[in-house]
Amino acid sequence: MSKSNLESLIKKSRSVRSFAPGKKVDSETLEKLIELCRYTPSSANLQALKFRPVTDEAEVAQVFAATAWAGYIKDEKLPPEGHEPSAFIVICCDKNIAANVTPFFKDTGICAQTAMLGAAEAGLGGCMIGSFDADKIKTALGLSDNLEITLVLALGYADEAPEIIDAKDGNIKYFRKNGCHYVPKRSLDDIIIK
Repeated sequence: MSKSNLESLIKKSRSVRSFAPGKKVDSETLEKLIELCRYTPSSANLQALKFRPVTDEAEVAQVFAATAWAGYIKDEKLPPEGHEPSAFIVICCDKNIAANVTPFFKDTGICAQTAMLGAAEAGLGGCMIGSFDADKIKTALGLSDNLEITLVLALGYADEAPEIIDAKDGNIKYFRKNGCHYVPKRSLDDIIIK
């Protein structure tokens, strides 16, 4: 089987932790990525997710300050100083639509991957951030109490190209070496249940 365009796009859509300084992502681009999420499957078709695009420099700085990056890497600050993302999409579940947020974590994952594939196709890099201070972000963006943040997407123009490698001896921890970010992946045989 030959490699498809989709497979190439998926491989291109790696978590980026260093962004080109001075290259901004505009709000129209974020709206196009959010538009893609409208077409994704939704639990009970409730469409309980809401999205807050963030491009204002002050808001971007506040959201960035409320996130934590690259937990496996302890000896290097990521993103490096001056190489922060220039935009975010904050994904929220509207508790006025769905009081129980838990089922919508699946929807969040589907939307996040869809947006990231769209970002990769548009020439952007991004990173899904699950480690964040929700209260600080809600305050910075003036989000109402009915919105529970489920995930934060960091976006910008990548100035690194993470490389997929085969996991050795079950070690799946990503790492950096000589300025390159490596992402070990389990083999196909390791993930297929026989």
